[in-house]
Amino acid sequence: MNTEQEALAAVSVPWYDVEQVRPGAPAVRAMIEAVDRHGSVQARLPVTEWPVTVGRDLRTDLVLDDVHLAGQHLSLEQHAPGQVSVQVLETDNGVSLGRRHFGRGRQFDWLPGQQLGLGRLFLRLRLADTPVAAELRLPRRPGRTVMWSLASLAAAMLLMLGEVWLRSTETQKLLQALPMVMVGALAGLAGWAGLWALATKLFSGHPQFWRHVRIASLAYVASEVLVFFSQTVAFAFSWENLGRFGYVLLVLVAALGIYRHLLVVAPQPRRGLAIGVALVVVLGLPAMLGTQWLKNKRLSNQLYMAKLFPPSWRVAAPVPVATFMQEALDIEKRLAARLKDRPEEGTAESSEDEE
Repeated sequence: MNTEQEALAAVSVPWYDVEQVRPGAPAVRAMIEAVDRHGSVQARLPVTEWPVTVGRDLRTDLVLDDVHLAGQHLSLEQHAPGQVSVQVLETDNGVSLGRRHFGRGRQFDWLPGQQLGLGRLFLRLRLADTPVAAELRLPRRPGRTVMWSLASLAAAMLLMLGEVWLRSTETQKLLQALPMVMVGALAGLAGWAGLWALATKLFSGHPQFWRHVRIASLAYVASEVLVFFSQTVAFAFSWENLGRFGYVLLVLVAALGIYRHLLVVAPQPRRGLAIGVALVVVLGLPAMLGTQWLKNKRLSNQLYMAKLFPPSWRVAAPVPVATFMQEALDIEKRLAARLKDRPEEGTAESSEDEE
């Protein structure tokens, strides 16, 4: 066999077969990876023999640069096929496996697929006989992301322009307002997506700007469609509260959009992100309602349904005139009582001058 044939034969040897690549070299029995909380690999150790020690000491097999680790933090040994025994050494912080914590001197079994927490890092274990996950296909048409993002952006812009057209009363004013609306909307969207892309670049290495543009555009379209639907249903069935509390739907859509942004930034801890966003919504909504009550003595930011649609859309039975007048008188009495409770502006100014 000539030199060229030997080179081709060496290239064709699988990378994981150490005995064939380097005759006489010890076989790799396991792979241990140290990752941070974002899943980025900080260190990797091919295990050729047991036991393995982990810590900050240079004499350990896997040296980790984390001030929350001891010099000799733990020792790993394989006593049975498919599992590794962990011995916690001279450490004050100990080791965590799931929700369980193991202190100094404890010993327990560590199975592949579980993350072992120590300090600010996590260890991942892969044994030689662990099945390899299926290969992920590369995107054959990466331009689709840009195309779908541009389509979502176009839908958001058309919806925004339609709202401006509905609110305008004169064609000249509409033509004057359109450039500023377009520039302002595009600048705001680019800034919002740019900030998320910067965060994604810092945490995952890929900005994915157009994906953030698509998420923001779809969130805007979804919020407008939901608000229109809720107002239409409220008008058709005389469900006043649905129309007055429509802004709650905006909060929910905004929370979902932020959650999708966060998944792009840090795709690993999905459950933690979902719980965090849900807690913000659960705590934020009562705060918003409380603020409205303190300012206006009502939970909604609207006194009545602000949107009117064609009368043919009505499904609810019409209200008799006598009932309508009585309800109007009740509203007038409540407003008069509320105005009576407020100090007059002139009285307040005069009292300030006297002071």
